[in-house]
Amino acid sequence: MADDLRLTVVASSIDGKGVAKFDIDSFNALRLRDGMPVIITYGAKSKEVIARQDSIFSERTARLMKADMAALRVEEGMLITVAKKNGNPEPEAPPVKAKSGKGKKKANAASLDRF
Repeated sequence: MADDLRLTVVASSIDGKGVAKFDIDSFNALRLRDGMPVIITYGAKSKEVIARQDSIFSERTARLMKADMAALRVEEGMLITVAKKNGNPEPEAPPVKAKSGKGKKKANAASLDRF
């Protein structure tokens, strides 16, 4: 099983962004499930998209939406690198310490009756 694959770009006729469709063999080689995030890289540009399985297209292809192709600056027929996004979640922030019951009291506003 591969950690990443180089696939040929095919343009999707559907408008939108954020979804890439892969041929069955590439989908299985990357050990993907429908809806998993993947990172698509071309040169120095990378984009995170959702993976879908596409049984229509030929081997070693990735069907990208036009907005995603424009963001990556790729054209149909170019080779891109596709990798499964690392499954490690981002580290959690340390818990916030609760305040104690006694704190600084607010000062009362001055009243004209006191003068």
